[in-house]
Order: sequence, then structure tokens, then C-alpha cells
Amino acid sequence: MKTKNIILVLFLMTAILTANAQFVIDGSFRARFQGFHGYKAPVNNETEATFGVDQQSRLNFNYTNEKYSAKLTLQDARVWGSDDMWNATGNQRNSYGLGVYEAWVELKTGAKSAVKVGRQEWNYNGGRFLSSRGWWTTGLSYDAFLYKYANKDGGLFVDFGLSYNNEMAPTTSDYVNAYPGRVKSINFLNVKKTIGTKLDVSLNLILSGQQDNTNANTLYGKGTEGIFVCYNMGKEPTDGVFGTLSAYNQHGTQATTTTGWQKVSAYMLDAQIGFRAMETKLEIAAGIEMLSGKDLVKAAAKDDNGKWVDSTYTFTTQTIDLLEGARHPYYGGVIDYITAAGTYSAGLMDPYVRVKYKMSKKNWVGLDVFLPMLANDVYSNRYTDDDPTKDRIIYEKGLGTNIDITFGHNISPEVKIVGGFTYAMISDSYKEMKGLRTYDATNKTWEDKSGQQYVGYLMLIVTPKFFSSEKEK
Repeated sequence: MKTKNIILVLFLMTAILTANAQFVIDGSFRARFQGFHGYKAPVNNETEATFGVDQQSRLNFNYTNEKYSAKLTLQDARVWGSDDMWNATGNQRNSYGLGVYEAWVELKTGAKSAVKVGRQEWNYNGGRFLSSRGWWTTGLSYDAFLYKYANKDGGLFVDFGLSYNNEMAPTTSDYVNAYPGRVKSINFLNVKKTIGTKLDVSLNLILSGQQDNTNANTLYGKGTEGIFVCYNMGKEPTDGVFGTLSAYNQHGTQATTTTGWQKVSAYMLDAQIGFRAMETKLEIAAGIEMLSGKDLVKAAAKDDNGKWVDSTYTFTTQTIDLLEGARHPYYGGVIDYITAAGTYSAGLMDPYVRVKYKMSKKNWVGLDVFLPMLANDVYSNRYTDDDPTKDRIIYEKGLGTNIDITFGHNISPEVKIVGGFTYAMISDSYKEMKGLRTYDATNKTWEDKSGQQYVGYLMLIVTPKFFSSEKEK
């Protein structure tokens, strides 16, 4: 009897909720097998490859009516076998894998405006600085307030977001983040203007804050402002020329684990142009990206009295912080060189070529080739003619060649397989920077201990729809 009552109550609730609204329950399941040998940092020839499977499972509840909409997404993100609750006869469960990925309400404040409050995804301007980090097993969402204005007829879209993070309720004081470098606050204004049917121009202003590692009352602010232009890159692209342009400047201060804080003066540039043909089946594009860095020769320069020639430059970071931006779609599977540690803070210049071909509605294949190189000079530990009294040798700027091969197969609209393989042919100069190639000055010989650098993955993605109150047409 109790079971019948519960079923009746659920039926009545569903009927009431969906009488003048739309209610959808759907999900996504992504299992990804991966093999690593040189992911994020190059490895030597004695290092064994590692393998594993991670899984992302989401259950989405979506509700929409005339006045507001709401979404609740439950997520379990795990590596297979990582359960921390187990016994000798088997794994039981993971105590920290299950959580809330999205939980927001969007209230309509006018015919063209709305406010969204709660945990939500942010994706703007190709995800260069604000994204949901789809490659991560956990993804990335923001506890935030968002105001949206959308004038579709006039082609003007304005988004204003605020996010502020605490580890617990600040009933007596504002608590210091337990993890140094974690973003305490991130806020933005994004204004997009659509010109015609193919051109979008966006102005993006971001203010992020990091709390001092020891003083909760000190917040270091960093501004990032830029422009994003894209042509013929919408939901319905056409044959012909397409392209994107991103240009960002970054300034302010940021927290450090050593000196407490430091000034920031950095930039990022990216330009891509391509051609689409064969009824959008074939795409060929070429581009170049520039991540600013420090000229270490200039930074190390001292005068005859042993004083820094340009102390302001020396003690200011020129390394761009990509904030919450996406990495994998732009740099491929081996991404050590986009970090400050990967290039000794010298920055990156990264020319690339991309090709994608859709063989049918169900199958596609892609090829990306990257030619990463140092943006500035970096001193090696060797000297001209092996003489310590002479000048130190500067590393050659080329870091090698990275080749990414990707493919996809759509089994059905709800089921697809996606895979990829990255192979990095790192240069002798980069091997030396990473300690994988060493020079014996006595015997004037080189020893190369570098291994093969590669990353591979295969994903099964299923996106079922369990229930929808909307009648099929």
C-alpha cells in the first residue's frame, strides 16, 4: 500500500510540475581509457608507461517555466579502482567521488534579461580564460551570480558574473584558503556584438583575486582584459574562410609561496585562419599562439656594481596565467611547455596546423601539428668552448614537434566513441633543459636518456534522455 501511495504522489507531482512547464531528466556517462608516457612532463627511457580508466557520470534534472528555470546535476567522478572504502574481498565505494556539479536557478528579470544564481558552468570566448574544462574528469563549475542580457535582434549580448569562495561559513572571519594559489574570487564582464551572420566580436574583462597564504585580510587582484573575434565559427558554419583572433593583457599582483606577492605584466595572442570545403566536411587551418614570458638574459643582467640593470623587470612575472581556461583543446596531449616550469618562465610561441575531415555523418578524423618554441632566451649550464670564464650558452628555442591524431565514431545520436594519440618529438635543446640529455665536458660527449613521449586515450560517451514532459513532434 505504501509503495502505491509513493508512486501516486510522484505521478501527481510530475503532472503538476509539467502542466505549464518543461521537465527533462537526462544524463551523461563517459568512460576514458588512457595511456601515458610523457604527459605534462617528458620522461626518461627507464620510465614505464602508465595506464588507467577514469569515468564521469552525470544525472541532470532540468526544469523550465515562463518565469524561471532550474538545473540540478549530480556527478560521480572517479578513477577505476580508486575507492577509499574497501575490504579484502572487493571495492565498496568512493567517499568523495559523488557530488553536485550544477545547482542553479535562473530568474527572468525582463524580456531580454535574467539572473542565474548557484553552481553553474561558465564558457566564454573559446574557453581561453573561463571554461568548464571538459577534458577534466570532474569538469569545472563556479559558485556564482550571473546577470545576462541578450538582444538577439540587435546582436548584443552582455554577461556579468561574480564568484567568491570560502572553505566554510565565515561567521567570525574570512578563512584563509588551505591551498596556496587557489582563486579566491573571479569576476567578469563580457560584451559580445554579432555583426551580420558570421562575425562575432567580444570584449572580455576579468578580475581575479588570490588570498595571501597567511593573511586572510589581504587579497591580491589581477586584471585580464582582451578581445575575441571569430568569423564563420558559429553553430552552422559554411564553406569558405573562417578564423579566430584572441588578444589579452594581464596585470596586477598575485600571491606566491615565497615572497608573498609579485607584480604581473603578461599577455596572450592567438590568431588562426582556415578554409572549409566539401560542404563543411573538410577543414584546414593554420595559426600561431604566443604566451608571454620572461627574457631570462635580460632579467639576469647586472651592472658593474652588481646591481640589477632593470629590477622592476627582474622581479615582475611575465608569465600569463590562463586562469580557469581550457588547455587540452589548444595544446594537445603533451602540455608541459605551457607552464612556467616547463619553459623556465620564458614563455611560448606555438605555430600549428590543424586538419579535420568528416568522412560521413558518423565518422571524422583530425590531425594537429604543433611546433612549440621558447618565446625568450634561456641560459643553459654550459659555457662557450667549455670555458667558465666565457659566456654561457643560450638554449636553442625550438622545443620539438607534437603530432595529435584524433577520431570519432557516432554509433547513434546518444552513443559515440572518441579517441586520440599524441606523439612528441622533443628537441635536443628541450631534452637538455629537462635533464634528459647531459654533456660531459671532460670527454666532450653527450648522453641521451630521453624516452618516447606519447599519450593515448579512448572514450565511450553515452548521453541518454530518461524523461521529457515535452511531447515529441
